[in-house]
Formats: sequence, C-alpha cells, structure tokens
Amino acid sequence: MTLSALSYNDLPLFPARLRTLGELHGPVRGSDGVVRFAPLPPGVQPDLTAQRSLLPPKKYLLAPSETILTYHPATGYQAPPQPETPLILLGVHPCDLAAIVYLDRLFLTDPPDPTYAARRDRLILIGSSCTPDQYCSCQQHPSPLPTDCDLFLYRQADELLLRFEGPKGELLREALQDLLHGAPAEQPPASTRDHFGSTGVATAHDELDPNLPDWRQLADHCLGCGACSISCPTCSCFEVLEFGGLDGCSAERLRRWDNCLFKSHSEVAGGHSFQKDRAQRFRYRYRHKYRGYGQLRGLPSCVGCGRCRVQCPTGLDLRPLAQRLERSTP
Repeated sequence: MTLSALSYNDLPLFPARLRTLGELHGPVRGSDGVVRFAPLPPGVQPDLTAQRSLLPPKKYLLAPSETILTYHPATGYQAPPQPETPLILLGVHPCDLAAIVYLDRLFLTDPPDPTYAARRDRLILIGSSCTPDQYCSCQQHPSPLPTDCDLFLYRQADELLLRFEGPKGELLREALQDLLHGAPAEQPPASTRDHFGSTGVATAHDELDPNLPDWRQLADHCLGCGACSISCPTCSCFEVLEFGGLDGCSAERLRRWDNCLFKSHSEVAGGHSFQKDRAQRFRYRYRHKYRGYGQLRGLPSCVGCGRCRVQCPTGLDLRPLAQRLERSTP
C-alpha cells in the first residue's frame, strides 16, 4: 500500500483542510472527562488519543430517536429530507469501522433502508489506529470484518501516516496535498492497528443450551439497565411509534432505539412476552452478539470495542463465557 505522511507540527492545520469538504465531527473530551463524537468547529481539536467514545459512531447513521415518515392529507406520506452536506467523521477506531460494515449489511440490503442509505452516502470516514486496553477483545474474534474507510491514520511517534482509499479518499488527498510528504517504505508496526479481529476461521456451533447455569448467574447480576446495548456499536434494535396530530388529520412515525434487555422488547399484543425471564433475555443478547442472526446468522456482531464492559454498572464481562462456548483464542 502507498502511504503519505503528516508531521505533528502540521496537525492543527489538518481539521481546517477537512472542513473545506464538509461538516467535521470527531472525538472530543468534555469537561466531565467523557469522550463523545461531536462537532469540531474552528479552534476545537479532536482527541485522537482517546481510547473509546461513550456512544459509537452509529448514532450518525441510526439516531436514538428520529422521524422517518409524516402524513398530511394535502401531501400524503412524506419522508423527511436528509442533509446533503458531507459529514466527515475523524478518528474512528477499527472496531467502530467494522461495526459500520456490519450495519451496512443489515440496512443496505435489498431493499435498503432509505434513511440509513442517505446518511451513509454522505458519510466520509477517517479511521485511526489504536492499541487495545484491558476492556477490548477485538484480537480474539475469528472471521474479521473489513475496516472500510476513506482515509486511515496510523499514529507514529513523530508523525501520522495516511492511507487513502477510493473516490472519497482522493478528495481528501487533494484537500490535504500541501500538508503531505513522502512516507517510509516500510509498513507501520503491528501495534498501530488498522485491522479488526484475528485471522482465524469461524467454527460452526451447536445451539446454546437454554438451561445453561451461566444465563441465570449472569442474569442475577444484571440490572437490566440496557447500558451495554445503548453503547454497543452494532446493536440496532428499534421500535416504531405512531403519533396522530392534534388536528385529527396529520400523523408522524418515529423510530426509536430499543433494547433486548428490556422486558417490553419482546412483548406483543395481548400482553404475551417471548422473553419473560431476564436469563432468557441475556441468552438472546448473547446469541446476537456471538452467533449472529437473520441474514447474518453465523457472523458475530461483537467487534470487541469494550464499551459494554466499561459501561456496565455491575462489571459484567461476557469474555470468559464466550471463550469457553465459542472456543475463541487470542
């Protein structure tokens, strides 16, 4: 691969060049110490050393709550307009890049989700290397997902190395051209990761035993707060709500994040629930994260970002169970 280099002395000029192409967002550490993906106006520098953000970049593709359809007798059904200005996400780690690839496979299949597709089309992704910490498990996953992005940054001791990909990558290269210089011929060291997962091959597994004592043991420690699902970069469950207007004629349809650890998630008309017990809901979530489901059955949706472990108020960790049930090895 061909790399370019950017001196850290020129790093303050980097965001200004990117803003010429669109709206720029990146990881920002707030006064509370929490890292969030947020707008990067002039004068605000991204925190490219941050280990992980509170919420993953999926919030730009699947908003926590959004109007997906409106109705009025005069206009009929209308999808809300989507912004056309490119949105540049800077500093996306390999695990989050892999998560976006996973979401693409869910929402861009035939027929594609129009709201997701419009947002994905305007998105320019700039990835950044990272070093896993004690909460990460990205190194343990077989069948790695690709980390698709338009520009990837390798953090080195004295400079940034840049790899451009595709048409959007060429636009980025042109905008940054006067800041770039030749890069070393050798590859970046393995510690500056631009990949996700291991190179192992996924193994077919038997169905999980619903009576496994681990489900009860985990459920007894789980508060059912849903923090793990909210912070997960691949969780995509949602509910659809209909609201009639006060005029008696108009209406609005909302899509809102849902959570498989909530009892209401599996309730249907008549009060029946498919997952009444918390242990059942815990098993259901585990299957989705480590076994896949639907058209992606067999493809794990856990990308090892560690957010669920960081955010869990009781410190639940699924890695020991996953290493035993999936026989995964680092």
